Amino acid sequence: MRCAFSRVLEEGTAISPSRGDAQEVFGFLLELKNPRARLSRSQTRQRVFSALGELLWYLSGSDDVDHIGYYVDYYKGTGVSIEGHVTGAYGPRLFAFDHVNQLKNVIDTLRSNKDSRNAVIQLFDHQDTENAPCTLALQFAVREDKLILMTSMRSNDVFLGLPHDIFAFTMLQEIVARSIDAEIGSYFHSVGSLHLYGTNRKSAQSYMDEGWQDGAAMPAMPMGDPWSEINNLLSLEEAIRVAERLDLTSLELPKVRYWRDLALLLCTRKLLLEKRLSDIIGLADEIDSKYFREIVLERIDKEEWIRENHGICR
Repeated sequence: MRCAFSRVLEEGTAISPSRGDAQEVFGFLLELKNPRARLSRSQTRQRVFSALGELLWYLSGSDDVDHIGYYVDYYKGTGVSIEGHVTGAYGPRLFAFDHVNQLKNVIDTLRSNKDSRNAVIQLFDHQDTENAPCTLALQFAVREDKLILMTSMRSNDVFLGLPHDIFAFTMLQEIVARSIDAEIGSYFHSVGSLHLYGTNRKSAQSYMDEGWQDGAAMPAMPMGDPWSEINNLLSLEEAIRVAERLDLTSLELPKVRYWRDLALLLCTRKLLLEKRLSDIIGLADEIDSKYFREIVLERIDKEEWIRENHGICR
């Protein structure tokens, strides 16, 4: 992120697209050698809750605006959806593009021939016009016994879009890797227009001024086919999201620690919306991964600071 931000801030040229003045670097390729280091650990750009929510929205195959609007306010804006459905949503294109499950096809292709160059998911369609997907395609390949992924994008907002895209696509990379019993290799992110809107320039510079962020990585996804755990997590996500008030005692959380921690992050998001800080403090103790536990504890510290400095009592 620091590399991408600095490149646009320092070398970007002025453009005036439909959504306002921006700076752009055209023709950008990023390589993430450790795709599990997929999250910023800064206070301002740490987006674990919304990024996880968006990933699960993709995996559910949904284009429902209320579903994703629960995690990302942007989708509630005008011009993004039609009659409650997000135009260009990735989920239906991953799992039902022309009635084809493209993600399954990728997995089947690599299982039958690990050297194949045909493990490609198409997200952009020739009929797309307004609100077309920013992502063109995902190409998976096994090289030197590791699964690599190249994402090709026509356009990418470096401040708002890039953090979520890196998270979601590297998670898809790891899901496919586990589905074919492989380890993950590098992640490549290719962008035509990498840009920063003027409205976000000060925030991007503030991020740069925070100082160097560590490269801590998420824990590895457990070996073995992940789809039963993914489907259980999708069901749990819906139950948490639609609950009028979250009842932690009624939830049947996953037994596998990795997936249980992701479920606890979803619970944390709900409890933040319900302003139940004391319950989040108790929840943090149940998180197995130090990586995830520190994220939740940092969020607790942030919420307590907000309350203390804005005169909000518990």
